[in-house]
Amino acid sequence: MKLRIASMVAAVLIATASAALAGPGGWGGGGGMGRGPGMGPGYGGPYSQIPDLTPEQKQKMEELRKKHWAEMAPLQNERLAKRSELRSLWADPNPDQEKILAKQRELAELDLRLREKTTRHRFEVHSLLTPEQRERLPLAGYGMGAGMERGMGPGRRGPMPGGRW
Repeated sequence: MKLRIASMVAAVLIATASAALAGPGGWGGGGGMGRGPGMGPGYGGPYSQIPDLTPEQKQKMEELRKKHWAEMAPLQNERLAKRSELRSLWADPNPDQEKILAKQRELAELDLRLREKTTRHRFEVHSLLTPEQRERLPLAGYGMGAGMERGMGPGRRGPMPGGRW
C-alpha cells in the first residue's frame, strides 16, 4: 500500500515538473518572435551599437525615445482594444462578416499609423548622427529582440478549429 502511494506521489511530481520545465507558454505557447517595441537589438535600438555617440546625442536620442513611446502608448492600447473587439466578433455564434471586415480595416489603418510614427521617429534619430556614424549604422542593423507579444504558434489553448488566427 505504501509503495502504491509513493508511486502515485512520484508520478504527480514528475508530471508537475515536466509541465513546469516545458517552457514559459506551455504547450504551443512558444516564445517566438514578437512584435512591438521589443523588436531590435535591445535598449536604444541599432543606434546604441554605435560606439562614438556623444553624450549630447545620447541625451537627444533618449528624449526622442521617450516622446515616441508617449505617442505610441495610446495607439498601442487602442490596437489592443480593437483586437479584443475583433475576437469578440468572431466569438459570436453567427459572426457578422461586414462587422469583422470593418474591424479588420480599422486595425490595418491603426497598424499603418503605428508604422508611420515609428518611421518618422527613426528619421528623427537618424538626423542626429554625423555622416561617419550613418556609414556605420547599417553595420549595426536591426536584429530580432524579445518583443512584447507571444510570437508565432497556436497559442496556449492550442490550434483553433478551422484554421490559424
